[in-house]
Amino acid sequence: MAYYMTASLNITDPSWIESYGPAVHALVEQHGGGRYIAQSTEVTVVEGDGPAPSLTVIIEFPDQAAAEAWYNDDAYKPWMEARQAGSTGTALMFEGV
Repeated sequence: MAYYMTASLNITDPSWIESYGPAVHALVEQHGGGRYIAQSTEVTVVEGDGPAPSLTVIIEFPDQAAAEAWYNDDAYKPWMEARQAGSTGTALMFEGV
């Protein structure tokens, strides 16, 4: 069953973004992901009180094990730390239908 990772971020320091994209895309592919359902800076809030994030991403993995293997990969850790240092927001993983 497909498994998804989504992140809605507010960028506080964009210095990490340029190098993050290519490196993380390669790691996602190594773990069987790579189908980016959405990746956009054009986000509109249609419900809720909070502001729109400055970036939203949805990635599809073949299953939960692949998604978790990517997220927990030691090679991803420095990229995660860079993202966390330069943004705030929420990252979620969940099963598809």
